[in-house]
Amino acid sequence: MNLPIMVSIFVLTLFSFGGMIMGSCDIKLESSLIKNLLEMVLKKDSDKGCMLASGKKTPAFSAVLTHKQSASANDVIKFNKVFTNKGKGYNPSTGIFTAPVAGVYQFSSVLMSDKGQYLIASLWHNATRVSSVHIKTQAYQTGALSTVLDLQKGDQIAVKSYGSYKVYSDNLNYCSFSGFVISH
Repeated sequence: MNLPIMVSIFVLTLFSFGGMIMGSCDIKLESSLIKNLLEMVLKKDSDKGCMLASGKKTPAFSAVLTHKQSASANDVIKFNKVFTNKGKGYNPSTGIFTAPVAGVYQFSSVLMSDKGQYLIASLWHNATRVSSVHIKTQAYQTGALSTVLDLQKGDQIAVKSYGSYKVYSDNLNYCSFSGFVISH
């Protein structure tokens, strides 16, 4: 049986048993869930990432720092090793993520202070400091930043040093920066 016939049978089955599958959900919710499911089935392209209903790629990135980095006040911390960069929004040369599409995004970062030293860093949305982390112990110590932001296309997100500090990392990838679109 070819794919279009199988998809048609699947769709008819979902509509036929929609009430049983969805329980007490209203018809509008049932229709939107079935529509979303069909769009995911029909738009999936593993080589190009998941495609949203609008046909755009789902932006997502994850990068780590693989070495110590000295930073002055307001310097961007550049996470140099990129594992994922769907939508090409993250630039490891600058350390900045530029939103390729408008939407609600989730961002997180983990940082490690150098042994016995302070480290204060912040996550920035364009020119606005969103959240900060202050790390100080006698040993190496990690701290984390996490937030959800409503971005416009072209908005920039970066992790910046608050002052002159050393960010510690090595080939075990103690420091990371990642984000992805939740919806748009």
